[in-house]
Amino acid sequence: PGIPRHLMHFSPMDPRWPNRDRFTLSNGHACALQYSMLHLTGYDLPISELEKFRHLHSKAPGHPENFQTPGVEVCTGPLGQGLSNAVGFAIARMHLAAKFNRPGFSLFDSAIYTICGDGCMMEGITTEACELAGELGVSGLVCAYDDNNITIDGSTDLAFTDDVGQRFQAFGWDVTTVEDGDTDLGGILASIQRGRSLSKAALITVKTTIGCGSVKANTAHIHGTPLTAEDLQQMRNSVGFPDHPFHVPKKVGEYYRSRGTQGDEQMTVWRRLLDKYRDAYPAEHTELDRRLSGYLPTTWWGCLERCIAAPVDEGDAVLAAMVAALPELIGGSVAEAPLLLPTVTAFTAEQPSGRHIAFGSGREHAAAAVCNGLAAFGGLVPFWRCPLGSFANAWGAVRLSALGQFRVLHIATFDGADAGEVLALCRATPNLALARPGDAAEVAGAYAAALGSRTRPTVVVLPPPGSQRLVGSSVEAAARGGYTLMDFPEGPPRRALLVASGPELTTAAAAHAALAARGVGTRVVSLPSWEIFAEQNEEYHHAVLERPRTKHSTKHKPADRHLPIFFLEEAGVAPFGCDHFVGGDDTHILPVSDAASLAALVEEHLTKLCR
Repeated sequence: PGIPRHLMHFSPMDPRWPNRDRFTLSNGHACALQYSMLHLTGYDLPISELEKFRHLHSKAPGHPENFQTPGVEVCTGPLGQGLSNAVGFAIARMHLAAKFNRPGFSLFDSAIYTICGDGCMMEGITTEACELAGELGVSGLVCAYDDNNITIDGSTDLAFTDDVGQRFQAFGWDVTTVEDGDTDLGGILASIQRGRSLSKAALITVKTTIGCGSVKANTAHIHGTPLTAEDLQQMRNSVGFPDHPFHVPKKVGEYYRSRGTQGDEQMTVWRRLLDKYRDAYPAEHTELDRRLSGYLPTTWWGCLERCIAAPVDEGDAVLAAMVAALPELIGGSVAEAPLLLPTVTAFTAEQPSGRHIAFGSGREHAAAAVCNGLAAFGGLVPFWRCPLGSFANAWGAVRLSALGQFRVLHIATFDGADAGEVLALCRATPNLALARPGDAAEVAGAYAAALGSRTRPTVVVLPPPGSQRLVGSSVEAAARGGYTLMDFPEGPPRRALLVASGPELTTAAAAHAALAARGVGTRVVSLPSWEIFAEQNEEYHHAVLERPRTKHSTKHKPADRHLPIFFLEEAGVAPFGCDHFVGGDDTHILPVSDAASLAALVEEHLTKLCR
């Protein structure tokens, strides 16, 4: 990371400066280098934090985390993710430049830098994302590949003998090689400058010696084993460092601080340019300011009413209406999940203002990771779609959406696969909302709720194409995560609650009618998103489920009796975690086959409860 700092535009004073150059350390386990550069250039990362490296609550965790360390853009623990995020950064920069740059006002002209290692190059996501970058003609992206021929297991000859340069040339990247990465700093700098100016992505293969200067250099022992005190001492002696650790020579400190100051000055000049842009292009400035703030237009919900009466369609008319209404939405599908976006053009090198990204077939993992980069860049709200049966292929990037607190819309289309484990996986992941709507109105509500959360991603599992509008469904109510779908206030006395989501709602509604005909009153509760419903206030929760938020609530006496709740199985499996809302002997999980069988099971359970 020290080499790009000679060239990078960055501002320790304003780490979120929109036109800063972005940097990702894809081999995130080497983050001590990144933290050192952030400290030296003046970010809010004092040396006391470096001394707590990998300690709990330190600003220098064992892998870079954007929510923890100023100057870190994304979380890069799993290998290959940072490089894939960088592809998203480059797409975002090209798109925003096409939308907002004007003659004399180059608001977005930053570069994207990333460093990766052999492990990243072995990851499947790297091939997916870098193929995509080549196909789309992404530019302004410079990747330095630390080619040291060593992994934690030993020589790369054990398992990795690819010609990486030829691979990337086949992807459509420019490829250069620096043969002596240990000492040829001029060659590295020249390659970076060249790569930044190209009209395609650039890979620089830098051949280095791992652990250069250590007695364990060029061996697997240096990869993850701490250096001995003796080895550290001889390394310090060889470069003229004093004996004590965490020492910054005066000249080194002054040089890097001057680079930080220079970056702050560049940021100030850009801010002045933005002020002039506001005077020259007031409408564009207002729109840019809104989008960088992350807020949506106040009137955008109006687009939803026009597309919720019809059955759910394969082309996702609800999403298409949102894309037409919200210019910050950008994304696309893998080939197996067709998407119709008639109002926008495809993103290409020739037309970077386009917002429809052709992710290709089988690139689920890259699609999710690229969307993380788009969200992290700012000013955009990305989405991607794939069949539910393939969704787990992208899980590594979906998890990092949640960890990185990125507003990404992950959409799983119905393909007949049960994939109930995906639902459980989503619900077990902190800071990730899962929505399982049952008709077009609930799809719109799920999308609206997802876009309303600026620091949390959402997974929306779509209902089958052709799903009809449910009686009582509502966009606004679905956006609250749960609501009363059907009730019979004038009918037979209510004896139970049927709680369902997704396709099972149709069965629950039919069972509700069948039970009413037999004199058994029920309420059907649609619960498309447990996470969003859990954020509602106590009064709303009680109004829907007729009981306190959890069985441990202190607002109701233990002796209070509640109507039994019947949770319907989801995608053939029990709804993992449903006791988050209710618990005890009055909660039951029922299999779903057809309405008549469900009604009979409910009656059977109610009969037993009355004994």
